[in-house]
Amino acid sequence: MVGLWLLMGIWVIGYGSQAAYSAENETPLRTVFGMPRWVFIGWLCPLLVANIFTLWFCLRFMKDEPMEPVPEDK
Repeated sequence: MVGLWLLMGIWVIGYGSQAAYSAENETPLRTVFGMPRWVFIGWLCPLLVANIFTLWFCLRFMKDEPMEPVPEDK
């Protein structure tokens, strides 16, 4: 799970920095759902992928550990 978040972080920084600079000269600016295309691909998609994977991992594989019984004070 941490590895995927690190990979998505590298993607956001790498793709976002390259695509943002190349998009500043675009006329007209290409958009997806009203936001610049590089923001959608470089930030929103990795965020959604990482969150969906985290939710799936937590619901499928993580288990609750039973707590130790609390000793009674005498």
